Amino acid sequence: MMESVVVPRLTVSFAVDLEVEYNAFEGKTPQDVAIALQDELDDLLFETSPTIKGVFTSITAIDSND
Repeated sequence: MMESVVVPRLTVSFAVDLEVEYNAFEGKTPQDVAIALQDELDDLLFETSPTIKGVFTSITAIDSND
């Protein structure tokens, strides 16, 4: 039986603020926009490197900058 090789892993945490244009008349709530951006960000992070094994993001705030 082959022994599995343990590959060390790191968890790297970032804080990122995105400022995006938002038009309330397009039918999406700020929460809808935030969730869509989060999904896109997760996908992009996975595509950056095959060594990325997990992406865990959370929406921490949604603020209007009027």
